[in-house]
Amino acid sequence: MHIEKKTHADGSCYNLAVESYIDPLTQKRKRCSVSFNLNTARAKAQARRELNEKITGILEERESSQAEIAENLTFGKLKQQWLDEWSATVKPQTMEREKVLVRRVSALISDDILVKKITPLLIRQCIDNYQETYQSTFTTMQHIKSTLNKIFDFAVLYNYLSFSPARVVKVHASVNDKIEKKERLERKFLNAREVQVLIKELQNRRNPAYLDLTLFLIGTGCRIGEAGALTAENIDFDRKTVSIQASLQSTNLRVKNYYLDTTKTSAGERIEALPDFAISALKRCLERNKLMDDAHRDNPSDAFTFSKSIFRTEYGSPITSHSFREVLGRINRDLEINCQQRYGFKWTKNVVPHSFRHIHVSILRADPSIPLKEVQQRVGHLEEETTAGYTHLMNKSQKKSVEAVDRFASQVGILD
Repeated sequence: MHIEKKTHADGSCYNLAVESYIDPLTQKRKRCSVSFNLNTARAKAQARRELNEKITGILEERESSQAEIAENLTFGKLKQQWLDEWSATVKPQTMEREKVLVRRVSALISDDILVKKITPLLIRQCIDNYQETYQSTFTTMQHIKSTLNKIFDFAVLYNYLSFSPARVVKVHASVNDKIEKKERLERKFLNAREVQVLIKELQNRRNPAYLDLTLFLIGTGCRIGEAGALTAENIDFDRKTVSIQASLQSTNLRVKNYYLDTTKTSAGERIEALPDFAISALKRCLERNKLMDDAHRDNPSDAFTFSKSIFRTEYGSPITSHSFREVLGRINRDLEINCQQRYGFKWTKNVVPHSFRHIHVSILRADPSIPLKEVQQRVGHLEEETTAGYTHLMNKSQKKSVEAVDRFASQVGILD
């Protein structure tokens, strides 16, 4: 409790005893006060008693209201309350993905069901019914279950429930689910021969920036959004490093509305040592960009966008995950038809931008001299047991990582 001196409109003075408390419904700090005139120890003690009684009464009333809310709370209202609060803590693209899952959850459990009536058995039955009705994959059900966990954890946090009925329910993968998941993952990853073929195909593309982007991603393990956010200011050619500080957000946006956001995790902000072939790729891009910018200043075009991004489309805008996927998709489809004739083997892979991140990690993990902590630090993974206590800047041991990537580059014929 603290005392504030106040003045009435008529000029007379009085004292205000003030104390704060946490509202059990909103978890926000609120202020409560009582007034008294005499500035004596007895008057202050009386004010403290009155203030405590007033706060106790408010809390009892609020807790009674909270119990009433919990008694009548429906799943639909709980879901919306959680979504409103959670949406303020995540990135827009994460929110868009979650909205899809929320719609699926709405098909799983009816909005008018009282939260207090939802049991683990009910959730188990709803999950089984949904999976049977929609023939959903194990991965889809995992995502739905994750959203359910978040919703009911929110209910526990706000004392609507004493425990989460979703936490004890497990989603089990069938043998076929496990096989299909493994096959999907394997289709995204390339061996050395497949990387060679992909590079040859990219060399035939009209815009060489896609080849240089691929080489940079193999050499660094960057996420495509991180690469899209890079400008010349992020590259230190003298020290042969790149500073990863942001991620380009472009999902469902027009080019003029692209914006830079934070990296996916706090560990994503880092400095990486660059192999020589990645440095060469960056230099080629910067040289082309200067020529392109100069040409369009002399001959302006409404279709061209001036951008500071290193990796650009033919129209000047940053290469995004969507535009890169389109190029890789065309290559995938062409190789499915022609790989046997051109290169002597069947193409079974589905290359996506994230494939190159996995290639980079696989190169490093195949070298027993490179510690796991160094790999996670280099690619910006956030794992407590391996990254706690480490900064996200480059350390001297990245030399081993660069050497390992250079050896792979030599193996697949990537030239500086």
